[in-house]
Amino acid sequence: MGSIEEKIKTFARSQGVEVVGIAGPDRLNGPPSMDPTYTMRGAKSVVSMALPQNVDAIYTFLSKKSPTPHNLDQLLSNQRMHRVGKNMADFIASLGFRSRVIPPNNTYRRSLDVFATHPSFSHRFGAIAAGIAAQGWSGNVMTKEYGAAMYLGTVVTEAVLESDPPIQPRYFIDNYCSKCKLCEKVCVGGMFDEKEEEYVLINDEMHPRGRRLNIDFCNSSCFGLHAVSRDKKWTTWGKHWIKEWTERMPNPSEKKYIRRTFLKKGAVAGDSTLRYDLIRRLGSILWPEELLKEMPQIENLPEDELERNKILADYAQKIGIVGLRDFNVLTCGQCAMICGPTIDETADRYHTLIESGLVVPGPEGRMVNAKTYEDAVEIRKKYPQKISREQMMKDSRASLILWHKYYFGIEPKSIIQGILYNRKLKKALKRLKSGPKTAAIRA
Repeated sequence: MGSIEEKIKTFARSQGVEVVGIAGPDRLNGPPSMDPTYTMRGAKSVVSMALPQNVDAIYTFLSKKSPTPHNLDQLLSNQRMHRVGKNMADFIASLGFRSRVIPPNNTYRRSLDVFATHPSFSHRFGAIAAGIAAQGWSGNVMTKEYGAAMYLGTVVTEAVLESDPPIQPRYFIDNYCSKCKLCEKVCVGGMFDEKEEEYVLINDEMHPRGRRLNIDFCNSSCFGLHAVSRDKKWTTWGKHWIKEWTERMPNPSEKKYIRRTFLKKGAVAGDSTLRYDLIRRLGSILWPEELLKEMPQIENLPEDELERNKILADYAQKIGIVGLRDFNVLTCGQCAMICGPTIDETADRYHTLIESGLVVPGPEGRMVNAKTYEDAVEIRKKYPQKISREQMMKDSRASLILWHKYYFGIEPKSIIQGILYNRKLKKALKRLKSGPKTAAIRA
């Protein structure tokens, strides 16, 4: 009959998931977001799964041909992973153990800082614990099969499962990232350090990644509020620029100024709440299969970009998003997208991006290509985005309500866990600094 672990992996493969791993109680020691009991009382183990991003859609996105295929891939693949997770939870339950799927995204613990976005359970840390991934320089986790360009899913269960062997913590950092670090170059905000490491303590092992300078640099680009690269030679698909940042990125330590500038830009965009709410609904809610079957496959999308937008608009309205004008809400994420399973593939994606140039809003709501930064500035002047004060006020009120409704509050258990974790991390850092250098493990 086989062990329960073998049955779980066989079931995952029957669902079309080839990369799957298991972490038992012995492998779930780390930050508060590694605690499976937050999601389900009595949970003791996790099943971690990964699906690849559509590579053709990645190249179409990075080359500035169209953002829609990648947006559609995110929609369909996150929903697919959510459904696979639900099926997996039901399967494990049929074996006699309570289980629950964790939505792919946008389920965060409550915090006094609503932009802290600490996950209910970290899919990334779960993937590390289950032995299918390890951290890359950007902090995105990487698998040997897909690099960082993937979708993760997690199921928690009360079953006491045997853990799969982990990937050595420095595996990707030493064997790939040290020769690459192109993820740092494609972050328009310069969110992480190119040289200095920081660490996450998981199962009493130090897992390195590039030091994060200021998370709001990432928030600004991910929300499409700052889109121009630091050298002004290319952009993301975001429609907005923070003018003063195009001349000089602020010092990462200017946290209050950066947060204030980021929020101010979001407040005048006029559609920030609807854009985020669409992402939230796609990431945290499992929608009926019948609704998803109405969506075309990526290869069957119409050629015209406005026609493509109408398809996304129709779906958005069916899940309760009304009034949004631009439905390509995913504008960045390039630090994960460019990271392929080999250094050569990553380099190809990187060059595709930096040679793609700039896109800015043009006539009829279309994004148009500009050859140079100066051309892009002129096009933005010619086709300014007209947003009424009424729109801004309405959006600001809606944003205040949404973020506080879902993410504001106090989680005493998480706070205590965080304090204890940080104490352990500080002790581990002292030991790391005083101990001998760990030799890199080569592939």
